[in-house]
Amino acid sequence: MFKYFFLTIAIMFSPTCHSDSPNVKDYQNNEASGAYDLYLYGLESGLEWAQEYTFAKHSIEFFCKPNDLILSAAKIRSLVNKEIEDNISFYTKYNDAPLIGLALRNAYISNFPCN
Repeated sequence: MFKYFFLTIAIMFSPTCHSDSPNVKDYQNNEASGAYDLYLYGLESGLEWAQEYTFAKHSIEFFCKPNDLILSAAKIRSLVNKEIEDNISFYTKYNDAPLIGLALRNAYISNFPCN
């Protein structure tokens, strides 16, 4: 729990934190610099909390990431980048939309399927 509190505080006071959700174009233009690393960690945290809540309420799992697996920012970026590359026509069409969270969710579903 303390980890999530610290992450929230770090995001709020980080100089690299952006006030708006990045669109696909902004993310792609800045992803190599790591400018959105904290944003990606926030998305990952929210995705995992949503997964836990959905499972507790409805017994549904969208992805099955091992509980002890902790992904680095570089790994999360690579998952998002691969998702964008694999569906480039969609993400190019909507490159002005803030779809990085969708890309991460789809990457989790693809990389951590439930059997």
